[in-house]
Amino acid sequence: MFQALGVHGPVLTPFASALMDIALVSLAFVFFVGGSRTNRMTMGMLATLVVAISALRVLMQPLPNVQPLTVAALLVGAHLGARRGVAFAILATLLSNLLISHGWWTLFQAAGWSLVALIGARANLVQNNQLQLPRLAVLSVVSALLFGFVSTLSLVTSTMTPSAFMVLLGQGLPFDVVHALGNLVFVVWMAPSLHHFLSGLAASENELLAVGEVYGIDA
Repeated sequence: MFQALGVHGPVLTPFASALMDIALVSLAFVFFVGGSRTNRMTMGMLATLVVAISALRVLMQPLPNVQPLTVAALLVGAHLGARRGVAFAILATLLSNLLISHGWWTLFQAAGWSLVALIGARANLVQNNQLQLPRLAVLSVVSALLFGFVSTLSLVTSTMTPSAFMVLLGQGLPFDVVHALGNLVFVVWMAPSLHHFLSGLAASENELLAVGEVYGIDA
C-alpha cells in the first residue's frame, strides 16, 4: 500500500489511494443518510455548500494554512447535527484535496475536520436562533490547534520517539497559529452569512419533514 515516506507522510499506491477515496465517500454517505429522513433539497444544498467551501479553500491556498473549512464545519455541525457535519467535513476535505494535494494525509485531515464538526454539534453555538459569535470565535481557535494535532499524526512512524513527535508539533505550531488567526477572520466575515443560510436550510427541512409525516410521504 505504501511506496515511500514523503513530506506529508507515506506515499500511497494508486490502488491504496482509490480504496481510501471509496472508503471516505462511503463513510460520508452513511453519515449523511443515517438517522432521520433526508430530503432531496437538503442533499442538494449541502452538496452546493461542499463545492463552495472547497472552492474557497482552493482559492485561499496561496495563504499558508488559512482554512475556511474549519469554521464551516463548526457551523454545519451546529445547524444540521453531528452526522451531516461529519459528512460535510469528509466530502469537503476530499474534494478540495483532489484539487490541492491528495494523499495519505487526506484521511487525517478528514478526521480532524470531522472532529471539529462534532464539536460544533455539541457546543450550543446557536441559541434561540442566534449565533453565539464569541463562543464560535473561541472554538475556532481551539479547533485550529486540535486540527493541527490530528493532521500531524499522518507523519508519525513506528520509529518516531515521543520527543521527536513533540518537536514535530512545535514545528507546526506557527502554521496552527496562522490557522487560528484565519479562523477569527472567517468568523467575522463568513459566519453570519453561513448561519443565515444554514438556519434557513434547517427550518425548511423541518417543515418538509413535518408535511411528510402528516401526509405519509417521503420529503
